Amino acid sequence: MLKLNDSTLQIQPSPTNQKGEDVNYYRDTLLPMMREGKWEEIQQYNVIQLPQKCIKFSSDKWDLRLLDKENPTVLLFTFNGKVLPNRLRNEVKAVVLAKMFTGRKTITLGSIRAWLDYLKALMIEMPKLGLESFSQLTDEKLKDIVELNPNAFNSPSKACAVNALIEYYEALPFHIHFSHQTTKKLGVESKKQEQHLAIPPRIYTALLTHFSKEVNDLMPHLEQIQNEISRMFDIKAKFKSYLLQQFRCGNILNPFNDKATLDKIKAKFEQEECCLIDDLEEEKHSPGRWMQIIDEMKPNLHSFSSYPKNATWSYEPFQVGERRFNTIGGFKKFLNESDTKSKALCLLLSGMRIDELNSMHPIYGAQSYTYNGQTIFLFTTRQSKITQGQQTEEDIFVTNQTGHNAFRLLTTIHHPYLNQICDDDKVSYFASIRTDSYLKTVAKSQWAKSLSRKVNKWIEDNVGNLISTEDESFLRISNPSNTGIEAGATFKFTNHQTRRSFAFYMIGLELMAYPQLKKQLSHLSSAMTRHYANNASYWGALRTEIQQERVYQKSQLLTNVYERLAKGGNIAGGKGKTLKKLAGSKNYFESGHGDRRLNPDYWAKLIKDGKEHIHAIAPGMYCTNAQCDMRINVAMDECVDCEFDFIMDGLYAEGKRLAAHRNLAVLDEMNDLNHNVA
Repeated sequence: MLKLNDSTLQIQPSPTNQKGEDVNYYRDTLLPMMREGKWEEIQQYNVIQLPQKCIKFSSDKWDLRLLDKENPTVLLFTFNGKVLPNRLRNEVKAVVLAKMFTGRKTITLGSIRAWLDYLKALMIEMPKLGLESFSQLTDEKLKDIVELNPNAFNSPSKACAVNALIEYYEALPFHIHFSHQTTKKLGVESKKQEQHLAIPPRIYTALLTHFSKEVNDLMPHLEQIQNEISRMFDIKAKFKSYLLQQFRCGNILNPFNDKATLDKIKAKFEQEECCLIDDLEEEKHSPGRWMQIIDEMKPNLHSFSSYPKNATWSYEPFQVGERRFNTIGGFKKFLNESDTKSKALCLLLSGMRIDELNSMHPIYGAQSYTYNGQTIFLFTTRQSKITQGQQTEEDIFVTNQTGHNAFRLLTTIHHPYLNQICDDDKVSYFASIRTDSYLKTVAKSQWAKSLSRKVNKWIEDNVGNLISTEDESFLRISNPSNTGIEAGATFKFTNHQTRRSFAFYMIGLELMAYPQLKKQLSHLSSAMTRHYANNASYWGALRTEIQQERVYQKSQLLTNVYERLAKGGNIAGGKGKTLKKLAGSKNYFESGHGDRRLNPDYWAKLIKDGKEHIHAIAPGMYCTNAQCDMRINVAMDECVDCEFDFIMDGLYAEGKRLAAHRNLAVLDEMNDLNHNVA
C-alpha cells in the first residue's frame, strides 16, 4: 500500500460504491476487467486521481510529482524512450497499481520507481525469447534470459524485482509459474557495488578547517543576522509595493522579469475582467483584488539594480559583525555561502545522509546530554526531546560543538524565511535564499544538487580540484575497487562521499593515521564511543558502515605488514622481528598457504571472527594484543620490544627519542639531571 505524506489525500477514483460503502477501486473494479481480458476498455479508465488531474491507464507517463513535492516521482512505462511490448506494458501497470493499492506493506513512490526500472531491464529481454506475458516466465526461462543477457540480473535488487510478482500474485491479472529468485539461484555473479570515494585528506582537512572557522566566527552574531534578514524583507516589500504601484499608474512599462510573464499577467487580468493599468481605480470598487490576482500568479519582478534608489525603498548597508554589505545582492551571497558551509559541516561532522539532514526539525534537530562529565552533541530527525537509553531506529547521529553551531546558523538563516511562507507551500525546512519576489522552500533534490555544485566550486577556488600524486595514492589505497582515478584528473565532490569519508577518517583517527584531523574529530570520536556504549541495543546503518570501515582499514594494515615482509623490507618492534625471522626466505607471493596473507579479505574474516586483532599505540606503531587494548595506561617503553607490537614507521618513535635526548641535555646544563628524571 502506498505511503503518502498527506494521509487525507484520496488518490483512488470512486472510493465508495452506490451504497456508500468503502471499496478498493483497483481490486473491485479494474482487476476483474483485467482478468476478463478487457484491456482495450480499461485504457480510458482513470486509475489515479490527483488534486488537479486524473491519470488514465493508457498513459505511458504517470506524473505523480503532486503527491510528494519533496521527492517528485514520474513513472515511465518506456525503456530508454522506446515503447515496451503492449501486453507486458499492460501487465506491469497492473503490478504498479497492485503495489499502490493492495498489500499490507507500506511503500514509497521512490521505491516503486526503482523497482519498475529494474523490472524493465527484464521486460526488454523477454520478447527475444518469444515471451509476451509474465505468466510465461518459468525458472528455466529466467535462466535463459541470464544466458542471453547476464546484466539483466547482475545485482540482488534486479533479482528481487521479479519476486514482487510473487508477493502480489493474489492481486494480479495473470498467473505466476516461477519460484523465488536470487542471483545465486540464477547462476549470476552479483556485480560488486563500488564504494563512494573517501575525500582526500588535503581536501577534507581544508573543508573542515575553513568551514568550521567561518561558522564558529559567526556564532556571536546570530541575532544580528536574523535582524538583518528581517530588515531585508521589509525593504523588498517596500520595493515590490513601489514597483507595482508605478506599473499600475503607467509609469513603468514592464516590472516583470520578461515579456512572457507580462503576457501571462495580461491574459489573466482579461480573464478576471480586471483592468491591469488602472491608476489604482480598482481599489475603490474591490480593495485588494488587483494585488490578489498578482499574488496568485507569483511573478518574478525586476531586481533592485534596475532602478535608482528613492526615499520609499532605499536602505543602509547590511552589517554582520565587522562585515558590511552595501547591496542586498552582496548580503544574499553571504547568506548563501553560510548556508552551504553549514549544510556541508552538518554532513561532514555526523555521517548523516542528505535525507536525514532534510528531515531535521529546526527546534529538535540539534540536542545534547551529559554522560560521565562529557557533553554529547547529537543530531536527530525526531520531532521531540531525546530520552537517554535505548535507540530503536537510526534517527540519532553523534556530532560535536561545531556541528551544533553549523545547524544553529542554518536555522538562524532559514527561520525568518519559513515564518513568511504559507504552511501549504512548505516542502522542507530549507527556504530558497535566491528567491526575490515570492518566498518558497526548496525540495531536497534541488538543494542537494546545489550543495554539491557550490562545494565543488569552493574546492576549485580555494584548494584546487585537480587530483595530485598524493591524492591519487590515497584514493587508490582507500578505494581499490575504483579504477578510474588518475593524477591530473578533476576530483568531483558528491554529497554521498560525506558518509564514507566520516567513517573512513573516524577509523583513521582511531588508528592514528591522520593526526592533522585530531583537533576537529577527537572529541567527536570519544563522544561516539560513549553514546553508542550507552545505546548498545541498536546497531544502525551508520554504525555498521563504521564497523565495516574499521575491519577494512585494519585488514589493509595487516596486509601491508606481510607485503613488506614479502618484499624483504624491515619491520621493527617485538612482533616485527619475530615475523621477519619466521618469514626467512619464504616468498609470500607464491601460491599456497602463504599468499593468503597478502589478501585483505583473509585478514578481514579473521578480524570479524575475533581471531585477529590490531590497534594503534602511536602513529605507525601497532599492537596485536587484544588485552592491551583494554588497558588504560600503557607506557611506550613497554611496547618497543613487546612480542605483540610492530613498528611500520619509526618517525614518531625517532621523534620521541630525539626529544628525550634534547630534554636530557637541557636538564644536564641546568644541573637538574638525576635518576628520578631518567
